[in-house]
Amino acid sequence: MGLSSLLLPAAVILVALAVLNVPLYLAILAATMYMAFSMGLSLDGMFSGLFNNIAKTSFLCIPFFLLTGTLIQSSSLGIRLIRLFMVLLQHTSAGLAIACLLANALFGAISGSSPAAVATFGRIVYGPLAKAQGEKLSIGLITSSGALSTIIPPSIMLIIYGIATDSSIARLFMAGILPGLVLVALVSAYLQWRCKKNARLGLYESEIKPRAGAGEIRAALVEAIPVLVLPLIILGGIYCGLFTPTEAAAVSAVYSLVIAVFVLRDISLKALPSVLVDACRVTGQTFVLVASSTLFAQVITMAQIPGMITESFSSLDKAVFLLLLNLLLLVVGCFFDTAAAILILAPLLLPTALLLGIDPIHLGIVFTVNLSIGMFTPPFGMNIFVAQSVLEKKIGLISRAVVPYIAVYIVGLLLITYAPGISLLLPGILA
Repeated sequence: MGLSSLLLPAAVILVALAVLNVPLYLAILAATMYMAFSMGLSLDGMFSGLFNNIAKTSFLCIPFFLLTGTLIQSSSLGIRLIRLFMVLLQHTSAGLAIACLLANALFGAISGSSPAAVATFGRIVYGPLAKAQGEKLSIGLITSSGALSTIIPPSIMLIIYGIATDSSIARLFMAGILPGLVLVALVSAYLQWRCKKNARLGLYESEIKPRAGAGEIRAALVEAIPVLVLPLIILGGIYCGLFTPTEAAAVSAVYSLVIAVFVLRDISLKALPSVLVDACRVTGQTFVLVASSTLFAQVITMAQIPGMITESFSSLDKAVFLLLLNLLLLVVGCFFDTAAAILILAPLLLPTALLLGIDPIHLGIVFTVNLSIGMFTPPFGMNIFVAQSVLEKKIGLISRAVVPYIAVYIVGLLLITYAPGISLLLPGILA
C-alpha cells in the first residue's frame, strides 16, 4: 500500500480520537491496529510487541529518574535549591525571576521532569514574584521555565529519543547542556529587560535587597549542598565512567530517598508509601504510552513508510527540511505527549535526516527543544494544566502569560537548529 492510503487514514484516526479526548495510548493503538489489519499482520504479534517494547534494560532509568523527581518534589530539596539562587541574586532587579529560572535549569539536571519543576517551584515562587514583578510575568515564567528540565540532562525525553533511534544516551546528555544554557541566557536577558522596564515605570513594589554577605551565602550554600550533590552524582558518574545512565538513575533515586527520609526527615516513613505510589502511577502512565507508541513506530517501519518519506524529501535542502521539521514538531507538541511524539516521529524522520547529513544527536536536541516548547504552548501543553492546578489561575490567563516566553524559546530553537555546533561541541569532546 502507498503512503497516502496507509499512513493518512491512520493519522486521521489518531488525531480524531485525541480531539475526542480518548486517552492518547488508546488513540495510538487504534491507529496501529488499522495499519496492522490493512497489512495483514498477526494480532498476536501486535499484543506481544506491547510487552516486548518495554522489556528493555535501557528503560530502567526512567522509573528511577521519575522516583528521584517525586522525592525532591515531596521534600525540601527543591526549596533549598531556589533559596540559594534567591540569596545570590537578591540585589538585582530581576533576581527573584532569574532565581526561579536557574532553579528550574538545575532541577533539570536532577529529575528531568518538566511538570514536577512547575509544581515544585510554582508553590514557592509565585507569591513573592507576583508581588515584585506582576502576575503575568510570574505565571509565564513559572509555566515555561519547567521546559528546561526536558532539555538539560538527565532528560527523560532524551533517554526516550536515544532508545527510539539507537543513539548514545551519554552523548545526548552531553549535547543537551549547551542548548539548555543558551535558552537560560536568552530568557535571563528577556527577564532583565522586562524587570528593568517594570522598575522604570514604577509598576510594582521593588524587592531589591542589599547584596548578600558572605555569611548569608555560606548558610544558603550549606543548606543546598544535599541537592547540589545530585547533579555531580548523575552527570559526574556517567562521564567519569563510574555509572551507566541506568546505574546513575538508580544511585540518584537511592540518594534522594536516604536524604529526604532519613537525613532531612522531610518525608516520614508513614508518608513514604504515598510518594512511591505517585512515582509508580507516573511510571505506569509513561510506560503504557511508550509501549503503544513504539508499536506504532514498528508497524510504520514494517510498512516501509520511512523509506517512502526519505524518497519524497530527498530533494529538499537541509535548511528547508529543518524548517519544515520545526514547524511540524511545534504543531505536534501543542497537542501530543512529548514521549509519544518522539517515539512515533523520530524513527519516521531519522532516515531522511541522515540522508541530508544531519547528525542524529543534533536531531535529538532539535526534537527535544521543539517538543519542550509544546509543553507550555496552548491549548494542551501539560505545564499549563499543572500551573492551573498549582497556581489556581484560569487557563486563558496562563495561555496569554506564556506568549512572550514562546517567542524567546523559538529564537533559541532557531539558533540551536541552524548552529549544530551548539549541540555537537561537547559530544565531540566526549568522543
